[in-house]
Amino acid sequence: MRNLIIGDSLEEIKKIPSHSIDSIITDPPYCSGGFTEAQKKSAQKQGIRESAGTYQRLGWFDSDSMTTMGLVFLIRALGIEFHRVLRDGGNALLFCDWRMYPHLAPVLESTGMRLQNLIIWDKMDLGLGRGFRAQHELIMQFSKGKAQYHTYKGRNVISAKRVTPQKRLHPTEKPIELMEQLIQVVTPPEGTILDPFCGSGSTLVAAKRGGYDYIGIDREPEYIKITRERLDATEAIETV
Repeated sequence: MRNLIIGDSLEEIKKIPSHSIDSIITDPPYCSGGFTEAQKKSAQKQGIRESAGTYQRLGWFDSDSMTTMGLVFLIRALGIEFHRVLRDGGNALLFCDWRMYPHLAPVLESTGMRLQNLIIWDKMDLGLGRGFRAQHELIMQFSKGKAQYHTYKGRNVISAKRVTPQKRLHPTEKPIELMEQLIQVVTPPEGTILDPFCGSGSTLVAAKRGGYDYIGIDREPEYIKITRERLDATEAIETV
């Protein structure tokens, strides 16, 4: 199964059969677009609500500037679906801003997922600004039950150069080299990978190169078009 879907991730993931996904690797919104909560939209204005134990999303996500609570609600709602669609032993890897890790880790654990590790992506380059300039991003690893690992012996610090602004097709595009390493650790050969925030498609390109199946979801037709073009230009790499 290799499928690209234009739509809201929270709505589209509900259509995926239970116990059908081997791994989830995704880069959700970071909730880092504003400096203070007062500068961000309120949860009510963003249209998040809980009803009868389920969450509904009402067109509230416009940018990275949602409130902290808004992102918490979104990730919990997605976490419930992650637990449903993953096979036993399947893993979910989520990129996470350091400010949000203390909020999101317990929320995902509350859905029945197990926190297994905190992976560091070393970008091998300093960020902008002064003081302690950012050189890394966090990747949370959760599993459904006891985590299963596969062909690649990974480390929890992975060095991979970030995509330069000149080559970037998406504001938060991740390098294919990084995504390949993540995939190989948590996905069985010919397994199925889900990326519900696929952006310009780095996860899916890495999946196709490795001979995996995939499902990618994004609400922006422009990025689905870019992803499709990248996938059309990608060939699986034969291994000996």
